[in-house]
Amino acid sequence: MKFIFFATLRGGKVSIPSLCFAALLFSFVFLATFDAFGDMFFEMIETMPQGFRALIKASGEYASEEMGYLAVGFREPIYLIIILSFVIASSSSAIAKEIERGTIFLLLSRPVSRGQFFLAKLATSIIGTVLLLCFAILGTWLGSIVFGVNNINYDLVVKIQFNVFLLAFSVVGISYLISSFLSEGGKTLALSSGVTVLMFFIEFLADSLPSIDWIGYISVFHYYEPSILVNSESLSWGNLTVLFFVAFICLMSAMVIFERRDIP
Repeated sequence: MKFIFFATLRGGKVSIPSLCFAALLFSFVFLATFDAFGDMFFEMIETMPQGFRALIKASGEYASEEMGYLAVGFREPIYLIIILSFVIASSSSAIAKEIERGTIFLLLSRPVSRGQFFLAKLATSIIGTVLLLCFAILGTWLGSIVFGVNNINYDLVVKIQFNVFLLAFSVVGISYLISSFLSEGGKTLALSSGVTVLMFFIEFLADSLPSIDWIGYISVFHYYEPSILVNSESLSWGNLTVLFFVAFICLMSAMVIFERRDIP
């Protein structure tokens, strides 16, 4: 099991550091723009078209301009792409790509069960995601020092990233479930990416069109609302519970399917 875990980590020796740097750079540079836009931040939100406000889930009222700015930043599609690109790539290739390459037979020839193989791959995806989020927090801290942005509530920053983690964890579960069915890495990656983009679009439509806002509940992005978190200064345990159970059910189903399937 350790061999599979470390072998998978070595496989991400380029992608993980690169995306960690991207997460750090995004949060650092985002704070660099606060001086230019911070003073008129609330006014900008009020004048934004409804579609754009729905895209970033922006609220017009924040107790702190700095935290409101960060809440919008951490809901930016660019930031979500940085985090979820690793999540989808690592999860969708965990099983299907190993089958496609034929390396799964070598890995399973060792004294390791399919369940242990699955958990080793899952551990790599989780640890990689946590690293990305830690670098995002580090970038926020560095940006606040370099650009003199005060009134950053790091308790709320950590809570936002915890919500991001569970969002990513739910996408991990969905991607592993797809990977457990298929035997081609490219097809799994495309399908996992497509499902994730579709859910983001569904949430966008739900926020843009009140008449069909009920469809938002089927999207995992519906349960990630950093603006509400910042305003309430507390986590929504209902949202976190939904994300956790989506991940748990998908991962348990993926493990059962993988353990029972015939590998061609």
